[in-house]
Amino acid sequence: MSKLIYKYYSPTGLKKNKNLSNSSRLVIEEAEKHGIVWKIIPGTQIVTLTYRGIERSYYHQIPSSTTALAKYACNNKKMTSNLLQQAGISVPRGFRVTHEQSDADLAEIFDSLEKPLVVKPGDGTWGENITLSVSTYEQYLEAIAMAFSYSTKKKYTIIVEEMFPGEEYRVLVTRDKVIGVLKRIPANVTGNGTDTIKQLIITKNAEEIRSAEGIKKTHLKIRMDKKLKENLANQALSLDSVVEDGKQIFLRKISNISQGGDAIDYTDKVHPSVNEIALTAIRTIPGLSFTGLDFMSTDITKPQTKDRYVILEINDSPGFDIHDYPYVGKNRHAAREFLYLLFPELKEQTK
Repeated sequence: MSKLIYKYYSPTGLKKNKNLSNSSRLVIEEAEKHGIVWKIIPGTQIVTLTYRGIERSYYHQIPSSTTALAKYACNNKKMTSNLLQQAGISVPRGFRVTHEQSDADLAEIFDSLEKPLVVKPGDGTWGENITLSVSTYEQYLEAIAMAFSYSTKKKYTIIVEEMFPGEEYRVLVTRDKVIGVLKRIPANVTGNGTDTIKQLIITKNAEEIRSAEGIKKTHLKIRMDKKLKENLANQALSLDSVVEDGKQIFLRKISNISQGGDAIDYTDKVHPSVNEIALTAIRTIPGLSFTGLDFMSTDITKPQTKDRYVILEINDSPGFDIHDYPYVGKNRHAAREFLYLLFPELKEQTK
């Protein structure tokens, strides 16, 4: 698997660019099991697969069956929200904000929404530049500045929305089936009455499932950065604090695995209504064939009435390696399902 590197053209020829994502690696490993020939097109980040004379491609975690329209709709979070609303799916109430909006506009948006708020980039990834639990106007303005700093585009848009009081899940789904459901837990450690929080983080970061860059591992190490220290300070703690045995300490507010969180498989625990909502959601986006839904629920094991859940985002290029190798739980063989999406005939022949 040493060849799994994107390359770019330079004046002196092809040079290494960056490694394929772990999800992409898993697809290639699965493809090789079925005798499928693969190649990375030089100068691109496109992988082509050939099976019995049939050639299909994917880009990162986007299969060739997903259209440009679907990608555009998913990358525009407000458009996604509007499409979901029109399909009767619950989404957080919120507004788009641009650089051009006046102070009066910003104040009107702040006053019209129920606190606390979430402020995030309009097309962000990996949980970057998101601020949660915004309650004061000062925090609101700081969060807006942080969200805008995600991009240098003059016409960049950010999202301000009401924060839903539930737990966060990732639902991996095609237009035909739900592949898996994960509960995403923010970066955390559990005290043992002896070690400091810093020592607990070092121990957790040494787990086999974690790496610093997310290549070949499904979970990222916990970074001991400014945000983490601030979150500890808000709990009257520091990296030098010793926590009592069995007490869980959350190090971040956001639950992204890319920020050191844990993925816990919940596929067999969710209420059937979750699957129904997920299938409705993906079918709401024209041309979307594969997605990861950011789903929040007050109790995902019970019927999902409109006030019990919201869908935060629809991701057109979801990392699905965490479904195959969760922190806790079963392997849901998402890479195999992705391959079946590219080659439905392969699925028929393996039944």
